[in-house]
Amino acid sequence: MPEVYIDALTINNFGPYYGEHTFEFGTDGHRSATLIGGKNGAGKTHLLRALYLATVGESGAIDLKKVESGSDATRFELAESLNRRARSEGLDTCSMTLRLSQRDDTGSIGRTLTLVRQIRQRPSSPPVFYSKANLSGDSNWIEDDEKVQKLRDAFLPRHLTRFFFFDAERSQSIQLNEREITEGISRVLGLFSYSELEEDLRQLTSTRIPRIYGQGSDAERRLNDIAANILRFESDLKTLSVEDSDQEQELRGANSELDEIEDQLRTIGAVDPEELAKAHRQRESIKTTKDKLEANLGTAWESILPVSLLGTFRSEVHDYLIQEERRRDWENRKASVEPKIPQVKRAVFDNVPENLALSESQKMFYEHQIDKALQSLFNPPPEGMANNVYVVPERNELSIQVRTKLRTQTAAIQGLADLCLELERKTSELRELDQTLKALTSDGAAITRGNELREQRGALLKHKEQIESRMSAIQAERVQLDRKLQELRKEETILSEQVQKVQKGRNLNSLAHRYREAVSEIKSSAAISLREKISDIVGGLWLDITDRGIEYVGMDFDQHWNCFLRKADGTKVPWETANTSAGQRQVRILAFTEALRRLGRFVTPLVVDTPLGRLDKEVRESVLERLYLSGHQSIILTTNAEIDPKSDLFDRISPHLARVYTLNPEGNQESMSYQVRVSNDYFKRVL
Repeated sequence: MPEVYIDALTINNFGPYYGEHTFEFGTDGHRSATLIGGKNGAGKTHLLRALYLATVGESGAIDLKKVESGSDATRFELAESLNRRARSEGLDTCSMTLRLSQRDDTGSIGRTLTLVRQIRQRPSSPPVFYSKANLSGDSNWIEDDEKVQKLRDAFLPRHLTRFFFFDAERSQSIQLNEREITEGISRVLGLFSYSELEEDLRQLTSTRIPRIYGQGSDAERRLNDIAANILRFESDLKTLSVEDSDQEQELRGANSELDEIEDQLRTIGAVDPEELAKAHRQRESIKTTKDKLEANLGTAWESILPVSLLGTFRSEVHDYLIQEERRRDWENRKASVEPKIPQVKRAVFDNVPENLALSESQKMFYEHQIDKALQSLFNPPPEGMANNVYVVPERNELSIQVRTKLRTQTAAIQGLADLCLELERKTSELRELDQTLKALTSDGAAITRGNELREQRGALLKHKEQIESRMSAIQAERVQLDRKLQELRKEETILSEQVQKVQKGRNLNSLAHRYREAVSEIKSSAAISLREKISDIVGGLWLDITDRGIEYVGMDFDQHWNCFLRKADGTKVPWETANTSAGQRQVRILAFTEALRRLGRFVTPLVVDTPLGRLDKEVRESVLERLYLSGHQSIILTTNAEIDPKSDLFDRISPHLARVYTLNPEGNQESMSYQVRVSNDYFKRVL
């Protein structure tokens, strides 16, 4: 199989890259990798985009939008691809020039392809994408879009680029059973050509042959009708698949917006109206309970019991109540006078006319005298008062009433102590809840913004329900169509056998059907075989790198690329229930990409951004050496947090590196002068 190499990329005024920048990616024997470093925001993603657009062309902008499905702030927009400084200088075009080569098994270059992509911005219209190509140094440039695309596909087809040019951090969320991913896998493995041949044969038997040779027997006519229905149902299924993919994309967008709203709500600490209403309801409940307790307590005091039941305690209770009244009077006097002493002093001594002002010593003397006089209103405490006031009744007038009754009768006090304690608890709870309510309602701006965000969240949740409802309906339609297709194919097989018997293999219609069935059988066998090989490769790599071999012995994929982990006893666990981390999901996708690289019809280079972002330290080296550096050419865009230039990891991979670059941002990212300078080192570390 020929090996495809990216020899060089030149970008001009694209994104943060002002002017012309050339990246050489040539390999040197076992030094097959290029390491490009840059901190977050330095332009690595724009470099990956430039490589992708230079390879794929205008349709690559659509792919980038689908892959980069985050917020508007980070999503790729072709209309914003021109460098800001270049735009301010009156320029309107950015460009990418890519040089590809194919080499045989000996390493000799067979042919080269140069692709030039230009994007011209227009004030009030969409940008214009212009492409041209040059094959093996031909003096003439090819500018016809269809011919340029065919040349591109001969070197590096679009479906391969979508698998082997990727952002590793985003790729961990890829669902392998999505329609576009499934189709891409089929193309990479060469299975799609069987499907196309099968489709062509079905078209032949349903359209061309009947027109040329007539309808034939009833079985043939029925067979043609079934083939037409199969085509119609398959077309409907494709339409539903596209709609389902669009709905899923929209659902991811809605979920992303919901996550942003939840983050904003947590950031501003907005009060949830339900929480506020719950607090109000709780307060009303406590208040009601407190009122009932006070009523019960009053009833207990008002219940008459013979005074003789108190015995000798009657006199002690009577005397203690007198002590409580004295202390309560003293505390009331103190509480009313003491806080106002500073105020009285200020009223007397502040703002005095200059001719009446006292000297400092006089002022201190009279302040002391006023303080002493006022303190005498409640100091010293009267003799014979209680140390603390903590027994009911809470007011002196109630205490007098109780003492009056003690002289003649007493209240039924059974359970009175419990009622008092419960009343204290409820009073404390009510006070704490009032403080909580005050805190919840103190920030009006946060409440207003929180209400706005919750309204947006409600609208998004309703929209999400509509999307999920439509997706469920689509799934039901697909199931129904699949069932009808199975019935039609079964009938098609029976009728094909009848037609074959009638025409004894000489009829072209029967012959075409046999070819179609043979192609279908070959495709099915090839798919099973390749799926088993992929399962072995991906499972082996994943188990070794993530160290999950104690729990599982292998990995399997079904015909829809749903993943299952296989245990030693033969049972299978669906991937979604295996409690895998984001890093392990990323390793699985990377291992899957490596399996496609090994089994694909083309041997392609690997271009990866944020290669180690979600990986543990223990698996980084293994992923680098076994996945990223195992091919014939790798271009790795990374930060110094992922691969530290001073680390042992950099030293270990250095023998694999042909060259290194660093992207150095200069200036404020929001200014017109912001640009990226490229240096031939890795964060000042040279090879």
